Amino acid sequence: MVRQQRSGSILIVDCGTAATKAALIDRVDGHYRLIARGEARTTAEYPHFHIGAGVRHAVDQIAAVTGRDFIDMRGDVISPEMSGRQGADVFAATVSASQPLQVVVGGIVRDLSIASAERAVAGTYSRVKAILGDDGGGPYNEEQRVRQIRDAAPDTICIAGGVEGGVSAPVLQLVETAVVACSLMDENSRPSLLYAGNSLLRRKVVSLVEGRAQLRVADNVRPALDEENLSGAQAELEELYRHSKVAGLAGIEVVAAWSRLPVVSAGRAFARMIEYLWHLGDPSRGVLGLDIGAGNVTLASVFGGQLSLTISTEAGSVFGSERVLQREGVAGLERWMPEPISAEEALGTLITASLHPTSIPQLPRELWLQQAVARQVVQATVEKAQPAWKPGAAKPYRRLLPLFDTIVVSGGVLRHAPRPSQAALIVLDSLEPIGMSTIVLDQYGVLPLLGAAGQVQPAAAVDVLDSGGLTNLATVIAPVGHARRGEVLLKLRVTYEDGSSFTADARQGDLEVVPLQPGRQAVLELRPARHIDIGLGGPGKGGKRRVSGGILGLIIDARGRPIQVANDPDVRRRQMRRWLLDLGG
Repeated sequence: MVRQQRSGSILIVDCGTAATKAALIDRVDGHYRLIARGEARTTAEYPHFHIGAGVRHAVDQIAAVTGRDFIDMRGDVISPEMSGRQGADVFAATVSASQPLQVVVGGIVRDLSIASAERAVAGTYSRVKAILGDDGGGPYNEEQRVRQIRDAAPDTICIAGGVEGGVSAPVLQLVETAVVACSLMDENSRPSLLYAGNSLLRRKVVSLVEGRAQLRVADNVRPALDEENLSGAQAELEELYRHSKVAGLAGIEVVAAWSRLPVVSAGRAFARMIEYLWHLGDPSRGVLGLDIGAGNVTLASVFGGQLSLTISTEAGSVFGSERVLQREGVAGLERWMPEPISAEEALGTLITASLHPTSIPQLPRELWLQQAVARQVVQATVEKAQPAWKPGAAKPYRRLLPLFDTIVVSGGVLRHAPRPSQAALIVLDSLEPIGMSTIVLDQYGVLPLLGAAGQVQPAAAVDVLDSGGLTNLATVIAPVGHARRGEVLLKLRVTYEDGSSFTADARQGDLEVVPLQPGRQAVLELRPARHIDIGLGGPGKGGKRRVSGGILGLIIDARGRPIQVANDPDVRRRQMRRWLLDLGG
């Protein structure tokens, strides 16, 4: 636990897979404010091979704006702050630029212990390479399992299985198999072993391992059939990630030496801020945080004060996009594009983007392709994350997204979209929110930075958020219910602060924007049809709600849930163009 200290200026950097962001927070009239920010390409790879170079480039942008020096003659960050406003009192860093931890998961029952272990892995910068199980989750023969582990070449093997006081022999057999596989591997590449199963077997597990592998022990991820406990295993996996992956980043030891705080993962820092935002909203609903990174997608949800974090390391908006094309096919990406693209051009465009991750698309279809990839990776992450959510009454429909009071979105593909309407459409198409939600854009990419700042000075994160650190993109109303195209789903009246009003009918298939400028408020009077649910208590339930304006005002998304995309390519492309135009291009 980091001890809170009195701090003035705080300099934070976030070293991502494509970009390194920096922000300066300082006190102004007794409150913390975001003073300046900078962004540069991450330099862990060729030609720099030193992550510190990207940090210096991003910090130099802040220096140019503020007229202050933050880097000394040796190239090191100046901290604490010196006389003459040189440096910053606190320097902190988050990172997501390293390769994910490679994990082999072992367990007894596919839908119980193995599923819980997979979810524990999914909450960290880790990737499941293989699964060992006794009910069809992997090969039965020990020799085959040993070969499977060796072929996967994991960084760690996570063994779960057995509720507290449950089965022992199958669990111990998995441990023995893992130990045999470890002993047959070169000592320099030997994976560690994480045991997160029946705690009554810990002594036997220690005895089986007997120094043949590095052993870590965590709380049982599935202590009972109806209970899951992932935090202990995730903490151990985070530690392994820091030691075996983050520590291997070129130049990270220099960046770490500049700070009195430990380098933290960007995903955890992001999730910390989503937890805070839940306390500001409707406690009966959830808060969702989505960060579409170049190489990872982070999804943090909070229901009833309980955080669930999923980090998808398979692909982001840039890196791994070729795998998305291979998995979905060009037709799977074209379904979100207003113009066609060949498989060859799509592959070439995605490869070029991965070689030049900070480049700007030159042609409209290159932009549409990038945004289509973003939709697909978000949908895959949501599908992966939902089994771990515990929304309770906030999930009235089994196959649809739960009710979220606020949806916070971040990531370069959203921040750098040519128009805010495109960012909003990516979010609506990929998440398909229901009921009433406020979509908030992390326009400056500061949420992970604020999460890191909150380690040392929580007031800094709170003050920056309160002073406009996030941008209200739109309030969204998404009716749910079966209806014919053109049927009236919702009647609404918008009463503005000056007393003027606006009435509209939302019809099935519509995507409509109602003006409501940022900083302004309005009262909505909502009257849904008897069979239509807008999240105010069930079908037919309406009421009045006061909402705040945003960049796009109020969006009525009456396209239905799930969204139906036309099968005919020409019709579908017209559909995509119409939706873009409906939101403003």
